[in-house]
Amino acid sequence: MQVENRYESVLASRYCRRSPLLELFSERNKTVLWRQLWIWLAEAELELGLTQVTPDAIEEMKEQRDNIDWNKIREEERRLKHDVMAHNHAFGAVCPKAAGIIHLGATSCYVQDNADLIVIKEAVGHLLARTATVLDRMATFAEREKSHVTVGRTHYQTASLVTVGKRAALWAQELLMAFEQLKHFYNTMKFRGIKGATGTQDSFMTLFGGDELMVERLDELVTAKAGFNKKFFITGQTYSRQQDVQLVFALAAIGAAVKKICTDIRVLQAMGELLEPFEKDQIGSSAMPYKKNPMKSERCCSLARRLIHAPQEALNILSDQGLERTLDDSANRRMLIPDSVLTTEAMLSTLQNIFEGLTVQTENVARTVREELPFLGLEKAMMWLTEEGVDRQEAHAVIRETALEAKKKQATQAVHMEDILQSPFFDPVRERVMALVDEPIRFTGRCESQTMRFINEELLIRGIFDTERMSSFFGSRDNCDYTKCYCEENIYRLGERIPSSEQPRFSVIFISNSHKCVPLFSQVASGERPFVLWDYHVVMLEQLDDGGALVWDLDTLLPFPCSFDEYWIGSIQPEEWTIPPQYGRCFRVIPCAEYLTHFSSDRSHMKSENGAWLSPPPEWDPILKNGLNNIHDFICMDPDVLADISAVYDEKDMYRRYSRKPVCDSLEVYA
Repeated sequence: MQVENRYESVLASRYCRRSPLLELFSERNKTVLWRQLWIWLAEAELELGLTQVTPDAIEEMKEQRDNIDWNKIREEERRLKHDVMAHNHAFGAVCPKAAGIIHLGATSCYVQDNADLIVIKEAVGHLLARTATVLDRMATFAEREKSHVTVGRTHYQTASLVTVGKRAALWAQELLMAFEQLKHFYNTMKFRGIKGATGTQDSFMTLFGGDELMVERLDELVTAKAGFNKKFFITGQTYSRQQDVQLVFALAAIGAAVKKICTDIRVLQAMGELLEPFEKDQIGSSAMPYKKNPMKSERCCSLARRLIHAPQEALNILSDQGLERTLDDSANRRMLIPDSVLTTEAMLSTLQNIFEGLTVQTENVARTVREELPFLGLEKAMMWLTEEGVDRQEAHAVIRETALEAKKKQATQAVHMEDILQSPFFDPVRERVMALVDEPIRFTGRCESQTMRFINEELLIRGIFDTERMSSFFGSRDNCDYTKCYCEENIYRLGERIPSSEQPRFSVIFISNSHKCVPLFSQVASGERPFVLWDYHVVMLEQLDDGGALVWDLDTLLPFPCSFDEYWIGSIQPEEWTIPPQYGRCFRVIPCAEYLTHFSSDRSHMKSENGAWLSPPPEWDPILKNGLNNIHDFICMDPDVLADISAVYDEKDMYRRYSRKPVCDSLEVYA
């Protein structure tokens, strides 16, 4: 059947048709995730000693994971009336060695809920990046227009002067606060894990002979493999739908912020002060060809209205979930969560387009300012009259009468400042007020400085929330686990956030030398000094699809993350410094997955000879595997040490390996 002959969601067919979120919420991705969850479960069960799970079975599951027979799945679901079992049978049909251990000990919600959570986490990461892009565009607009004087409006009536940039900063603040809510959800969301049919884990207790520690370890292993660092300790059959409520409320907050912003833009466009982007061939009205309607802002408001209403449905889903589980949530959640996410995506992408082309109608704004300036001068006059000893209430009464009379005249003729101030009452301040006529910016108070302070100190778009630098796995620096002087564990905790499927792009970098004395610049610990001398330091490196690389350093003053070249110039080799050879840095590069597997430390290197801590240890447990303490192997820059899992590079080779600058440039640095 042709697409035009059947109904399709307008979110998919119209508003989000090019969004990567469509693939994320697709039936194929769901199926692949269910199979991957079965693989992770089997891997964890094998690691913990279940003899019925074999390496051959797991290898077969991996090989056949993407071999999906849709006809077989549909046939099985028609017969069984159960989607998870239909997928189980279809997967087992192409994995005969594994058929008997697929889904071992699990219940349907193991794949359903956990797959939903993986998708939600990735989708929220995408929305955070999208919101960051919008905030960046809003910051650019606010900074550009920070000194552009306009008439403020309270109750939709003219009020004291503000600037266009200050008003845009107010808009950005609304969206930023909603962004923070969504970021908080992202950083605190929990995985369901392996909990069994009613949340008791009884089936897994049976498999592991009643060993609670083994069952808990199984839960932790699967959670880590799925890329989560938090899980529910207790559940019913499903994870608490309270978490879904938190998601929908965060999206609704974004919707409310966007609706406020776009309603303001619509009002200001109606007043002739702003104009949203209008394409060359765009038609505003089929009947009135001259119209330029704010259709993008109207679309945002329409989409936002849907989000604002969504929390009611989420609350009903939560409240109707009976006892350990009913199916009251099933159909609603299948629609509510994807639709809420896609609606947010459509709204934000449209808002981004608006701010990339939003223009100020300068002449109209200036004319309105000129019309209101005489009345605004009276506000200054009242303040200065009190300085001259005039009673404030008397000044207020005279100015009120003067202003109202002038407003009547303004309906038929222009009103000028000198006309309003002609009464002898204003003699003490007339010259001071008239001096302001040609400088309306002096009526805007701290608009410029407030706008820039907000952009530079609160919005923090440049670097931290820039979408080109933002990872959906890590969020901002403030939300990462961190303990001073324990960089190796901080980076380990960072690595635990990365899903297994994404880990090949990440490497852990130990920086040191044979003298255990390496200078690094732009470090928090350097204080007012340009550099600090470490015995070693550890960072994360992410290789991008376009050949570039990002560096994630929790101790740097540079953006988190920043490009490899930016980090190199900022931390390793500033252009104005010549590093003596004895302080040259070496770099041990370890694939993230290998680091998570092999690194182990009892923290003894952080104790003095009398056993006192050199620096207070992290609150989390030591990363200790089988009593092994191998941190010194990772710090050592002998290439023969840990050669099977890592490689050691000098500065020249490291630079050439990861820099995007031409090779000739990199050679010049070390000529």
